[in-house]
Amino acid sequence: MTFNKNLIAATALMTLAGLAQAVTETGTLAKGEVMLSNGYEFSELSGSGTLSFSKLLVTALNLASVGMQAVPDAVLQISTSTNSSGAVKYVTASAAAPVTALTSSFDGVTASIIGVGTHGGSLQTTVKNNATNGAGSLSISDLRVDLATKTIYADIDGGNGVGFKDNYALWTYDTLTGPTVFDVSDVGQIPVTKSSTNTLSGLFLVNASDIDNIFVKALNLNNTGRSGINAVNNRTATNIAGFGSITSSIAVTVVAVPEPSTYALMGVGLVGLALFGRRRAAR
Repeated sequence: MTFNKNLIAATALMTLAGLAQAVTETGTLAKGEVMLSNGYEFSELSGSGTLSFSKLLVTALNLASVGMQAVPDAVLQISTSTNSSGAVKYVTASAAAPVTALTSSFDGVTASIIGVGTHGGSLQTTVKNNATNGAGSLSISDLRVDLATKTIYADIDGGNGVGFKDNYALWTYDTLTGPTVFDVSDVGQIPVTKSSTNTLSGLFLVNASDIDNIFVKALNLNNTGRSGINAVNNRTATNIAGFGSITSSIAVTVVAVPEPSTYALMGVGLVGLALFGRRRAAR
């Protein structure tokens, strides 16, 4: 049997060169699971997403004497003050929920975050007062951020006929600060933790009609209460915060794990080079 040395060399070198090439892959890493992509293993997803209420939103909540409680697995962080008449008012409010899913595109060198999901949120409740017509409730939980469309989705569960809305496009955001890319060029077969923190600011409703269709209806607000929540979504030069901001802190463990197909291709390339070397030695 004879071998074309030029063909063997070309095949081997092309095969080895192909090992360095990677196709951009998109995948979702869920908390507690493992994702394989382009010869790397991603695991141990951790972190949280914190929705910090804007000052206008806090004002609107105080106006209607809205009560708040956490929707598991979120944790509420609230500060209050008491006036001379003994009334307790919110000063600041936020809800921190654990990150449960990370969607990214990976080209073999950098993993670009394109989506983040969290579990939990907050439940707002009302009773009859000067800003409401009666009892109401509104739960906003399980936020999912789509960086490609700058849209924040949520599970909505509202009283007074609003009902449940799954994965509802609730807010858009105006600005994003902080890195959204994990660079894995320095990762080998020893696991490395990669982390990123970013903030989405300027949350406004995707549909302005949701002021009435969701917030006013679910919380049973009257015109006084409506004016408060309407001011939150009124985009002006003095109101760039909207409903607030979301800060996400994310960490992922990455390790290089060549796939079986990679080993097979490497073997073909090395065999080709070996045959070419033997033929040259025999001459």
